[in-house]
Amino acid sequence: MADSAPVVLVHGFASSSEHGWGPAGWIEMLREAGREVIAVDLPGHGTAARSTDPADYADVAATVAAAFADRGPVDAVGFSAGARTLLEIAARGIASFDRLALMGIGPAVLEIREAAPFAIDNDDPTDVRARLFRGLAKSAGNDLGPLAAFARRPVESLTAVELAAITCEVLVVTGERDQAGDPEALAAMLPNATGVLVERADHFSLQSNMRAMAAVLDFLGA
Repeated sequence: MADSAPVVLVHGFASSSEHGWGPAGWIEMLREAGREVIAVDLPGHGTAARSTDPADYADVAATVAAAFADRGPVDAVGFSAGARTLLEIAARGIASFDRLALMGIGPAVLEIREAAPFAIDNDDPTDVRARLFRGLAKSAGNDLGPLAAFARRPVESLTAVELAAITCEVLVVTGERDQAGDPEALAAMLPNATGVLVERADHFSLQSNMRAMAAVLDFLGA
């Protein structure tokens, strides 16, 4: 395991690489530590291809992995949907990781998700979750149509057997006020993982939380 390995960054739903990692200083700090940064936009987000057909997002993991799978073992950090995507990539063995930091996810990754958990394009003012993500999408310069299709894509749940096959070092970081669940519960499903619970942090503040950032950067040797 080398501290000179590239670091892959994958943002969360409705955000982008520039929006999710740039303002808090992730990219700058990693580069100052001498690390190459590979920031990947999820399909339908940022500079990635955009489609309003959910079928075009049928294999998000393979699409994301294509950006770095030929680089050999890499370190990677993912937030929320990005963390879930990296976990799937590791479980399926379609890219190789030395260290994997997962932020804003928990044991719910094993649950079977509804086809459309919520509609970001719902303009009902009482739908607080949709309003939050619409605001996030606007600030990141994303279009609602592709994001709605991304949210409605077919998603298969991960299994305990798949998680047990992930042998790289894993750090799971979740905020105390995040509904993602106990990070140690997810870490316990992985052979070589540690969970960190960040006090007073919620889901949306985690990427810019200094304690979360310090835990991840220390884990990466950066």
